[in-house]
Amino acid sequence: MCVILVCPENVRPDRATLDACHKANPHGAGVAWREDDRVRWMKGLEPEELESLIAGLSGEIVIHFRWASVGEVTLKLCHPFPVTANATTRLTGHARAVLFHNGTWGDWRETLRRMPRHRRPDGLLSDTRVAASLVDLCGSEVLERLPGRWVFFERDFTELFGDWQRWDGMRVSNLNFERHLNSHQQPTLKLSATCGNPATRKPRK
Repeated sequence: MCVILVCPENVRPDRATLDACHKANPHGAGVAWREDDRVRWMKGLEPEELESLIAGLSGEIVIHFRWASVGEVTLKLCHPFPVTANATTRLTGHARAVLFHNGTWGDWRETLRRMPRHRRPDGLLSDTRVAASLVDLCGSEVLERLPGRWVFFERDFTELFGDWQRWDGMRVSNLNFERHLNSHQQPTLKLSATCGNPATRKPRK
């Protein structure tokens, strides 16, 4: 069902955590970070590639491991997607904002049908790719009405939507990866608050 790790500055998952997330969600990983006043992303990564990349990144980062519940098993449908009309499937790039999702949005095809033709993504599709295009059209507030857990990662702030948990200094969208960890890993702490309101915005320092 995918997993998202929202990692504050100076907090990074270790290799054991990356491997566990990959075992639980083996269809490709992606990461986004802020650099040069824009959001950059790279996806289609294996754990060893991801470990090397995030070691050199500063500031808050977001990592996603995909389980292909909607759309083909292809690296091009890994998350994130840039929040643009086309929501390109390129494996690397930059944008003002990107979108991550954990969950399934069942009405995405009907929403796609209703969107202006010139604002629809085409080619390989998934619910998250359509959502990224929809957010570009309607704003991030639309995510409050969509099922699942979402991260709207903008160049100046981060918004979380849905119920999240704290784990090892990060916010995580679920804990299903824990079964793949060694027993010595630290216990988890439930985050009871629901994210997604203006108070959860985290401006870049």
